[in-house]
Amino acid sequence: MRQLSVLFFVGLLSPAIRVLPSRTAQAAGEAAWLSGLAALPVALLLCWGLFRIMGALPEGEGLAGGLERLMGRFGGKLLTLIYLLWGLLLLSANARLCGQRFLATGYRNVELPLFVLILLAAVLWMTRGKFAAFARAGEIFYLVLSITLAAVLLFALFHVEPENVLPIWVEDIPGVGAAALPVLSILGYTVYGAFLSGTVRRRKGDRPRAMWWMTAFCLVLTVLQFINLGNFGPALVARMESPFFMMVKGIGVQGAFQRVESVVVALWVLSDLVFLGILAFSCCTMSRTLFGLQRERSAAIPVVLIGLTGALLLFPDAFSLHWFSDRILFIGNLVLGFAVPAVLLLIALAHRRR
Repeated sequence: MRQLSVLFFVGLLSPAIRVLPSRTAQAAGEAAWLSGLAALPVALLLCWGLFRIMGALPEGEGLAGGLERLMGRFGGKLLTLIYLLWGLLLLSANARLCGQRFLATGYRNVELPLFVLILLAAVLWMTRGKFAAFARAGEIFYLVLSITLAAVLLFALFHVEPENVLPIWVEDIPGVGAAALPVLSILGYTVYGAFLSGTVRRRKGDRPRAMWWMTAFCLVLTVLQFINLGNFGPALVARMESPFFMMVKGIGVQGAFQRVESVVVALWVLSDLVFLGILAFSCCTMSRTLFGLQRERSAAIPVVLIGLTGALLLFPDAFSLHWFSDRILFIGNLVLGFAVPAVLLLIALAHRRR
């Protein structure tokens, strides 16, 4: 569970820096940095609910098998198929978004399809291997990205202007609530961890451990947004495409080092790889349950090929990609990440009372 939590901590940094804090600044202005704290209680309820749903399942069985126990064979497979199709769409869209962000922040002369192809080829290589190896690699990536993020935030802290983030008034509370929705949309990806839970060696204290990691992630989002907003102000951040990397461009020590954004952008590909790898492994796990495959890795090639095809054909331009990300992906993650698990929790509780 610790390794799975580390994977999600690393992987969710990829969509977080793409969406936040520009999306939250549009809703809450200078109070946008509180959105991570506002989303935390709901996120902890999601963790608690997923563990309640999974609690009655035998060792080695993930949510795909649990859905059949809760909803019957047909209902369980139908819902698993919905999650699989949504996961494939997420894989396609996020591969394209990662490629587009990478090119926009540092490597404009590279063709986007080439980078998406290389990115998904690396994901294919990972998913053809064992999930345990992927989890161990995630721990190394976590160490590298944690040091990188801590260094970036430390140096950027010296450029924070307090008037950009303070004071916060009671009138700002409704805006903070609205700003929590983009954060929850990002945290909605954690439901795919339940499909991977069959690979987890269950131990006492798994639930508190997962909830601690969720709390740590929300606190990191709070600090990141506070410093980012403090550097530029909410009005400017709301109009930026990549506020985090714009902040990185201003980091440097005269006479020691300057222009570190290329290093940070390159290292952030590790987060992209983990994020796309989580989606790909989850889709492979669901495919095994749906189609009776002997091993998850048998689905790796079809899953990645579908993701590559969707990334290249479904989103012909940046406008359609961002429209999908800001509307369909945003709502879909809230529904499948929170609303559906809430219904499943009610069904699971009803079964236990019988």
